[in-house]
Amino acid sequence: MRKTLRNAGILGVGIYMPENIITNDYWDDKEFLNRPAKKSFEDCFIGIKERRYFSLDMCPSDAEVEAGKRALEMSGVDPNEIDLVLTHAMVPDETIPGNASIIQHKLGLKNAAAWNMDTCCSSFVTMLITASNLIACGTYNKILITTSIFHSKIIDENDYLSPCAGDGSSAVVIGEVSEDRGYIASHATSDGYYHDAFTVRERFPLAHSSKKHSNITSPIRNLMTTNPVKVKEMGRMSIEQMTPVMLKTLEKAELRPEDINFFLSHQPAPWAHDAWRDSIGIPKEKSYHTFSIYGNLASTSIPTNLYHALDKGLIKDGDYILIASPGAGENHTSAVLKWGK
Repeated sequence: MRKTLRNAGILGVGIYMPENIITNDYWDDKEFLNRPAKKSFEDCFIGIKERRYFSLDMCPSDAEVEAGKRALEMSGVDPNEIDLVLTHAMVPDETIPGNASIIQHKLGLKNAAAWNMDTCCSSFVTMLITASNLIACGTYNKILITTSIFHSKIIDENDYLSPCAGDGSSAVVIGEVSEDRGYIASHATSDGYYHDAFTVRERFPLAHSSKKHSNITSPIRNLMTTNPVKVKEMGRMSIEQMTPVMLKTLEKAELRPEDINFFLSHQPAPWAHDAWRDSIGIPKEKSYHTFSIYGNLASTSIPTNLYHALDKGLIKDGDYILIASPGAGENHTSAVLKWGK
């Protein structure tokens, strides 16, 4: 017997951000040992005033649990109603297993299965698409999505990209919504050529191998590592890669850019959000980002910006919202939904 598809949308949003604020003067006595020749020291701080780091004793799953509690509270959903947890932790508690099951356990979601999902920085959009379709076809009813990024555990402070990287966690609850609300359409592409542009690898910090810093004895550890040639290519090709994905999403939804009431995206660099928005003609006043105070939040970016936009009253019931994010690997993902329950 064929099932009737249900509308699925966001019922609640929660974030949990570190209290420890790191301002730009943290790097005053440091040197960026991999800084491109054409980029000045000051250029590494364009568009950002501060970022936040979690304390060393905070586990990523604990941060996601706190964000999850807040999303559940906002949604009004009883924890016993959650029947699936979808999780993306860029830096999980352990290499294996991922955080999904421990989050389910810590939150006491006794009726929930728990899955880890990973398309790197685009993982929130991927999980939203997955959750919405699972609810639409009746496989699950109430799904908790959590994300976290602990850049402070993997960033090399002598890397010129380090000032743009912050920590944070977020969560949303997805469930059935009324007709003409919720998830509408999505589109995604991938290009594995860029698979090694951003990786986390076991290596010495940059300062350890520098003759100038030869007195520093730093242990080998997992650190964010970049392929300079491919990182430059990704930046140069970003608009060309993201624009058709967003336009295809709108085409599937039978919408035009002028129909979009609000735009949210990942914020990997100071220019990215504005460039993607402008590429399809969405006005600046119909968007919001938090790069200047949080920096790059990876898969936590979109739900964090959504939370703040809602708090500021920038999103209204019935608004069409377009979300978009690339992710290392490389993935390009977009979705459109109509806000409201």
